[in-house]
Amino acid sequence: MSADAKPTATLETPPKLGRSPLHERIFYAGVSVLVAGLTGAALIYVFSADAKTTAIEFANPRAYEFQIERLGGMAAVYAVRFNEWFISLWQGRQLAFTVAVLAIVIALACFWLANRMAATLDDDGDQGGAE
Repeated sequence: MSADAKPTATLETPPKLGRSPLHERIFYAGVSVLVAGLTGAALIYVFSADAKTTAIEFANPRAYEFQIERLGGMAAVYAVRFNEWFISLWQGRQLAFTVAVLAIVIALACFWLANRMAATLDDDGDQGGAE
């Protein structure tokens, strides 16, 4: 090697200081959602009253459903049943279970996305090193 020859520079990007990779931030966001959601669900469960239902009570529910069926058919009856069930998810102790399930689903989605992003980065790194 002569005195005039300069060493060749590699094309490496320097690491960003102060910020973690996106897949790690998504993973930690999933952990945060899971912890906050389950804590909130536990607090809701402890402090909520176990109310029977806030739906309108009818003297004869069969007659009520019959009237609904006469007005809108069986589709209307199923729509009313679904609406009453959906409304019940957001009241009392059932709300605690709803919050817990939503927190778990969102956290699992974050974990899955972070895992896919990390796997993609690993695959890209393996291909670059083989050359």
